[in-house]
Amino acid sequence: MTTVSDPAAGSWLDEARPALRARVQIGPGLLKGPSVVHIVGDRETQAFLKVGPREAFLMAQLDGRRTLAEIGVAYAEQFGKRLGEAHWQQLLGLLHSHALVEPAVPEQLDAVREKAAVARRAAGRSPLLWRRPVPGAAELAVPLARRIGWLLSPWAAVPLTVIGSLVAVLVLLNWATLWSAVADSPSRWTATLVGLTVGWLVIAGHEFFHGIACVRYGGRPTEIGVMWRFPMIAPYCKVDDVVTFPRPGQRVVTSFAGIYVNLVALIPFAALWRWGPQEGWWHGLAAALLLFGVVAAVANLVPVLKLDGYHMLEHATSTSNLQGESFRYAGAFLRRGPAGIAGYPRRAKVIYTGYAVLATAILGPAIVLLVRSWYLTLADLWSPGVAVGVLAVEAVAVGGLLRWAVVWRKRAA
Repeated sequence: MTTVSDPAAGSWLDEARPALRARVQIGPGLLKGPSVVHIVGDRETQAFLKVGPREAFLMAQLDGRRTLAEIGVAYAEQFGKRLGEAHWQQLLGLLHSHALVEPAVPEQLDAVREKAAVARRAAGRSPLLWRRPVPGAAELAVPLARRIGWLLSPWAAVPLTVIGSLVAVLVLLNWATLWSAVADSPSRWTATLVGLTVGWLVIAGHEFFHGIACVRYGGRPTEIGVMWRFPMIAPYCKVDDVVTFPRPGQRVVTSFAGIYVNLVALIPFAALWRWGPQEGWWHGLAAALLLFGVVAAVANLVPVLKLDGYHMLEHATSTSNLQGESFRYAGAFLRRGPAGIAGYPRRAKVIYTGYAVLATAILGPAIVLLVRSWYLTLADLWSPGVAVGVLAVEAVAVGGLLRWAVVWRKRAA
């Protein structure tokens, strides 16, 4: 590639034909606040870079065939402005520093790869979140995708999803019967323990299928391991490449792949319930597996929890940090009225307003029910006055903990 450290005036733009490396992918435009961002992913170093629409347009033109002068003409037609040499030097310097253009020496790629790994480890640690990747687990997604990736093809996934969804509906409609079967089991605690163990293994399959779906669409999972997310320990899978997939459907399916496993797992559990022993330990186990499975699937679909349902909604709307930006948008409106959100495009106003309303409709009643239930429990144990005092102290403690966690995260960042 032509260097830009000492360009000859008026000549180097007509001669330089830089090219992005083949493993570099430019993601689609994602709404983030009032702006649009693109995530650039390097599938060789697993490093990511966030750029604006103009930079993404220019990077997409760097194919090694067109000169910078020719790309400049296309840029002027697209954005109504010509780029000077200083602009090109700044952009190419940025791309060189991230080893995104040819040639990139192995030592530079190793440095970028290590820097990206350090950033991921730092991002996965907080007082309420801790991750530990399992060595070699992410690489297993590639051979698994070759062997069982067909389960994600429409002709297999659609009927299995429909059957699993019907089972989930039947479980919800017969919740009391299933709960009684668990309670009446000869060894309720062993049935519950085995049910939790099998459920944990289903969650592991859930996470692996995120990785398998990622491979199916050309990406690679960056990590698969075990995560502490207060108050649970569970498997996890990071599929950062999903933000570079060009079609929203691919991104949504990758996020849905885990819930798909939860729904499919309900089918054999339902068969054990229907055709297995109609009383005793096995009957109680089948009921426990169905209850745990439906709870896991439904919880993952709740769009205010940052689980699969939330990410599906985020990908379907082509947004980045949907929850945070929606709350920021709502805060700006509450503080300043229409003037506070004047800089947002119409699409952003519709999406952020819709999510804020949805989150309020879910969280509001949930918080009221939780506080009411806890108040009644405390009042029954002691007295209404003591219950109010305990709730007040807990509210202050939770608020302080959340504030401390936010400050800690900002300092860590």
